[in-house]
Amino acid sequence: MLEKNYNDSTYSIRLNLSDEYKEYAEKAYPSNHTYKISNGALSPKCKLNLRYKKISKLYPSSLNSLVDIGCSKGYFVFSASSKHFSSRNLGIDVTAYDINYCHAIKNYLGDSSVQFEMLQLHELADRINKFGGPYQTALLINAYQYLYFGSAKESSCYQNHDAIFRNLHTICSERVIFNNRVNLSDCQNKDMIKHASTIAQNNYSEQKIIEAASRYFEVSKKGKIGQYPLWILDAL
Repeated sequence: MLEKNYNDSTYSIRLNLSDEYKEYAEKAYPSNHTYKISNGALSPKCKLNLRYKKISKLYPSSLNSLVDIGCSKGYFVFSASSKHFSSRNLGIDVTAYDINYCHAIKNYLGDSSVQFEMLQLHELADRINKFGGPYQTALLINAYQYLYFGSAKESSCYQNHDAIFRNLHTICSERVIFNNRVNLSDCQNKDMIKHASTIAQNNYSEQKIIEAASRYFEVSKKGKIGQYPLWILDAL
């Protein structure tokens, strides 16, 4: 079904979203990524709005490109375009449903400055020139534990801090915004951790993560979101 949308003298047509996708946006896990969709706009719900405000304050003063690693429902990618007028915005994830969902929202909004791909971090790093080169800003929000140990959705993983930050340095030219669980006892993916090597488990700590990040970035601590640290990593 098509919906007519009038905005001043501009006339456009956009596709209606399915009830399934509307419900997914507003109610599906994770609860800190939920938002409402109406009249061609996305409105973050309380948890996402609080997170967005803290993270967006750390963007460079003039945001021109952004990549979200583990983009979920894509809000940060869409808001980079709509709220910050960033011209090149990418979300990657390993979940086909989320990528298909984000494509549907992109088509609904008619936003040509956003893109979504089903890629792992090293795959993006290997192909970064095909996406126009490194992005000014990268987001790594509650995804680090899954990059390191894997998840039920994607079992392949790095189990190596240096590999993760080396790839982040390849895809990001200026600043990574990092908000993650940095101690083993806080991680949620317990089943994946059990299958990791003892060395990988022992190396998962805030100290080890900062040591690896500092080879490629200057690390600045900016408090917490919830219980977990919020850092900015400025590229060296």
